[in-house]
This record gives sequence, C-alpha cells and structure tokens, in this order.
Amino acid sequence: MKLASIALPLSALLFCGVAAAQDDETAKQPAPQGGVVNRIAATVNGRPITACEVRMRLAPYFRELTMLYPQQGPRFNSELVKAKKEVMKDLIERELVLSEFETKGYIMKDDIIEEEINRRILVGFNGDRDAFLDSLRKSGMSLGEYRESVRKEVTVQSMRSTKYERGIPPTPDEIQREYDTTKSDYRDISQDSVEYDKIFIPMVDQEKPEQTPEERYNFACALRQQLDAGSVNFDDAAREHSRDAHAADGGRWPAIKRCDLAVDFANVVFSVQPGQVFGPIADNYGFTIVRVRDKHLAPAPPLSNPEVKERVDDAVRRKQSEKRYREWVERLRGKAVIRTFI
Repeated sequence: MKLASIALPLSALLFCGVAAAQDDETAKQPAPQGGVVNRIAATVNGRPITACEVRMRLAPYFRELTMLYPQQGPRFNSELVKAKKEVMKDLIERELVLSEFETKGYIMKDDIIEEEINRRILVGFNGDRDAFLDSLRKSGMSLGEYRESVRKEVTVQSMRSTKYERGIPPTPDEIQREYDTTKSDYRDISQDSVEYDKIFIPMVDQEKPEQTPEERYNFACALRQQLDAGSVNFDDAAREHSRDAHAADGGRWPAIKRCDLAVDFANVVFSVQPGQVFGPIADNYGFTIVRVRDKHLAPAPPLSNPEVKERVDDAVRRKQSEKRYREWVERLRGKAVIRTFI
C-alpha cells in the first residue's frame, strides 16, 4: 500500500476509464480549464444527469467509507458501488417524474429551496456552510447547479404529494406510531455531544522518525487487532502509544459537541454504539482509533409542534401511497428511454 491510496480522490475513483465507455456524443463534453470534467452520467428521455450531481450525492458516503476503510480494499469498493447504484437509481427516478410533469408548469418558491439547502447543510455538514461549499467545489458543481438539483428534488416531492398523498388522512394513532419510530429525525443534531477515548498514531513519530507512513498505518491496524482480541487494554495502549493532549489520561476526552468536531469524524462517531471501537481512520496528520463511551443526543421536539406534526403526517401519507407510487414509477420507467454512461 502506498500512502496516496489512503485518500484517493472521489473523482478519480468514480470516473477512471469512464471516457472509454462513453460512446454517445451527448456524453462527450470538453474539460473546463483547471476544473472537473462534468460528463453526462445518464439521460432520461433526453434529460441529462451530470457526473457532478452523482459525485455530490455520493460524497458523504465516500467520506465516511474512507474514514472507516482508509486502506480501501474489497469492502470499501463493494460499499461504494452499492451507494453509487442507489444514487443513480434516485436520480433516474427524479428525472422520470420531472419528465412526466414538465408540462404542468409547477413553480417552486425560492425560499423553500433555500430552506431545504440550509437543512441539508445542518444535517450533512453540522451547519458548516464553508465545509458544504468546499465539498461542492470538489465535486465540480457550482452553487447554482446544486440549487437547481435541489429544486428538482423538492419539486418531485411536491408533485408526488399532489398525485399520491391525498388519500385518507392518517389517524391520530398512526401519526403517534410514526412519530415514536422516527422522532430522532426531527432533532437539532448540532446540540448532540459525545464522550470518547482516542488513540492517535501520528503519520511521523518524532521518537521513530525512520518509520514510513505505511509502517505507521500498519502499526495502527495491528494495535486495533490487539484491542479487538482483548490482549491489550485501551487505556494502557493510549498511554503508551497515543500522541495527543489526553494520552496520559488513557486517551479519555471530555464531552464535546457535535458541532465542534470535524464533519466527517462526527458522522462516523455518532453512527456507532457506546462501547464500540472503530478505526484506524486516516487524515493528513495520522491514524486514529476511537472507543465511544457515551452519546448525549438532543431531545426530539414534541409532536405538539405544528411543523413536526405536519412532517409526520406527510411521512404516514407517503408510506400509505408507496405501493401505488412505485407502480406508477415503474410504468414511467417502462416507457422511458434511459441511457447510462458510468
């Protein structure tokens, strides 16, 4: 393994060799000077889905998988392929619906689009707009292009609601059950906090300057295996091998808010259960092994909140109409001309 493989660019991973597979003239676009080539990933009834849209949708999955599997390998690749298939499926479905309704003259207000973009920045980037814009830049998509992509998605949701979610209103019991199941989705996640223990293995160790980054990573992997086998105590390993401010305390960090963590690290650390160990995850400075001690999640807003109740009501109606909606989409798919190039 070479160190470069730890952080293989998303664009390289997704689109290596794509040009050779694109024999359709619509898929051939000139490369912008100094930018990412925004090829056509697919067309639905002639409507294009761009490679930048796919990259942007796939970016959160890629970042988390890179942290969980820094050496990449078969598991990393299989998980990324699954994620890409789901992204392509969703984008194709979006264009199928928009193609069907493009003559309806539906107009989505700009403030609704901005509200949805802000919600995505909060959920996907801990409210860090700069991190969101950086991710957008790396994907090769402009803010205007992203806004148009969101507009399409919100329009499809509204069209779906108009066509298939005006059935029998949910009962109070159905709404309550849905809320009980999904109430964590309505939390202000920026107020979450976590307690964890950490072992940080620097890329370059001042005490062992002769070791290469590859050797440091292999050492971190071996240490993780020992922790899993129980042959090494986490606290002792942190005191001996970790190189950060809390190493002497057995790697124990105080509670820290989600919004104070790096976005990608926060997404991973909050996805595991207390007591679980994960890593080593890689960054530009070294390799980190983490044991989550406890998570403190912000409370869910009450169902009495009118906005929450409306969202739960919509969710119940959507589930009730799912079968009819899927049948309709499949009919659209059967009549459509769909071409994929990646």
